[in-house]
Amino acid sequence: MSVVPALQESVFGLITDAVQRKRIVVIRALIASTVFALVLFCCVFGPSKVGRLLHRYRFAAGAAVVFAAVALNISGSSLGMWNFWLGHDMASDVVWGTPRALRTDEYVVTTPFAFAQSYTGYSYFNNLFGNKPADMFIVKDAPVWTFAEIFRPFHWGYLILGSSRGLAFYWSGRLVALFLASYEFFLCVTNENGKQEHQGVAVLGASLIAFAPLIQWWYAVNSLPEMLVAVFVSIVCFNKYLTDTGTLHRTVYAGVILLCAGMFALTLYPAWQIPLAYLLIVLIAYSIVRQWGNIHISRKDVLILAIEVIVFIALMASVLITSWDTIQVMMHTAYPGARRSHGGGKSLLEIIASVCTLFLPYKEWIPVSGASISNSTEVSAFIDLFPVGIVLAIANMVKSKKIDVLNTGLITLIVFFMTFACVGFPLWLSKVLMLTPVTSSRTTVVLGVANIILLVRSVSLRNWEWNKRLVAVAAVIFAILIGAANHYTYPLYVGRLLTVVSCAITIMLMFSFLTVGRHIVGNIAASLTVAGLVISGMSVNPIQYGTAPMTQQPLVQQVQTLQRQNPGMWITDGDESTRIANLLVANGVQTLNALKVTPDLTTWRKLDSNRKSEKIYNRYAYISVKILEHEAKKPFVLQYGDEFTLQITPAQLDKLGVKNVLSTQKLDQMTFTGYKFVAIGKTIDGRTPYRLVNY
Repeated sequence: MSVVPALQESVFGLITDAVQRKRIVVIRALIASTVFALVLFCCVFGPSKVGRLLHRYRFAAGAAVVFAAVALNISGSSLGMWNFWLGHDMASDVVWGTPRALRTDEYVVTTPFAFAQSYTGYSYFNNLFGNKPADMFIVKDAPVWTFAEIFRPFHWGYLILGSSRGLAFYWSGRLVALFLASYEFFLCVTNENGKQEHQGVAVLGASLIAFAPLIQWWYAVNSLPEMLVAVFVSIVCFNKYLTDTGTLHRTVYAGVILLCAGMFALTLYPAWQIPLAYLLIVLIAYSIVRQWGNIHISRKDVLILAIEVIVFIALMASVLITSWDTIQVMMHTAYPGARRSHGGGKSLLEIIASVCTLFLPYKEWIPVSGASISNSTEVSAFIDLFPVGIVLAIANMVKSKKIDVLNTGLITLIVFFMTFACVGFPLWLSKVLMLTPVTSSRTTVVLGVANIILLVRSVSLRNWEWNKRLVAVAAVIFAILIGAANHYTYPLYVGRLLTVVSCAITIMLMFSFLTVGRHIVGNIAASLTVAGLVISGMSVNPIQYGTAPMTQQPLVQQVQTLQRQNPGMWITDGDESTRIANLLVANGVQTLNALKVTPDLTTWRKLDSNRKSEKIYNRYAYISVKILEHEAKKPFVLQYGDEFTLQITPAQLDKLGVKNVLSTQKLDQMTFTGYKFVAIGKTIDGRTPYRLVNY
């Protein structure tokens, strides 16, 4: 009898609940045993020896993590929320953590878009999104078979392994790449002449980057990990390019740099790209100054570089040409359109009060009355210990009586963006500096990353002793100030207990940075700190097994069967129609009201010939649908900046080419002129499929 479930799975693709539960238990056991083994090795051999071993085999270890995630078919997606919205147990396939309702941009948009691509052969334009084929490459983070996909390596899993395993690769590959890229970058900026010292502080810095609350809450949205991977890897390769004399090596380094340039450019989120580009300029300038006496580039190197640049330009030009119409439409939308930000409005305390964001996975965010920060994603930040890095950098330069180019550049950059965020610039200056797409809240990324770089580098460069008692007192005072800042900035969220915990965490972080690599106690403290950062970061997103909550819903399977029997465009009506529309698209069903990244003006103008409502539907939009018995005076009703409701009759549906409706309403009991709805399937999860009939 024990063979039956295995046969069901291998032959028929079926998995019983019992088998599913056992599989989840096994995955939990494997993860727990791996963590336990790592802790045991640290206790037996010491964290320093284990750390050196991991450093030596870091790339193999990273590849092993990705391989294990793909083999176990686990990701960090909040797909379990589909079970919640359809009235099922959202924790049924969750190995660890909690699916986040807040992450709609991930489980309602990004992941469904990626899965929808498998039904069109990963084409550049996807015809499942209503009447207008959707550009899947330029606007949304979806896998596409095109030469320019070389700039998006984390999509390769989808193209090679398919949707489910591709999702596992996408989540694990980006996290491993971000951690290793950060680690290599910190080794690069803290060591001279290719040395491999300061590994402990580099691990701390990489942990503060990869497992930062801001990274994890924004993980699957707007490609922030890709931006940072591109910045860090390009700087490491640029330093090697300037010093390595081997032509083959330089060819590879230049190729990787251009790959990173394409990856960075195609993230297509200027609010983060522009500030990080400023940071990249500082790092490039420092690298040139640092390696100035060692730069020897031959004519052969210049020729090879020119060829690589031409290939790069050709690939980017292919994207621009293919997606030109999409870009033009997006630039002229009512939302998001073109921003005209001039900064200002951000509180200095918001920049300081970041430690409390470590608690966001465990305590629901309580917004401050009247504040613009409304959810965990928006309040999340990097734990950067600002302004400790600046203080240490200045102290180092005073002690050495020498200006450090990188630290000076980073301090200037931090002051610049703090001024922009807190005070603001005149609009004309903001335009000159290309900062109009950057809102004050989005400067959190560049400020956090710059502060962490400054902190890591300043600690690694310290070659003088300080008064330990004085430092201890200063650390305690600083921790108290940080705790107070967290409480004062977010009084409804950070109570007395979390204020005390914030102080304790700050002291631990300070102690870890100031003592790591200097004695065993410091190494243990640093290990505990890294463990705490990892646990907090990994608790933001769940560990999700498989993709059944999105791909094996009985409701969706019925719609797929009906679509095969009688093809036609669908629309979702009633409760949660915006979400369910994307669920259908993710499973290969053409749906009119699936999210419109770029508006389908031709379709909507059929209901709005005089274009009075164009400002409502000319936008990036979720579309909810309400079918009415009589035509509404206003068929388009704006709900939010990125959502409108379509109030529509059967006659209007027919005009738009809709044949089938999935609805929470009893459409067959309603009266329409010249039309009726016929139920063509069972009611599942409160939704009934109907066929639109003209009589």
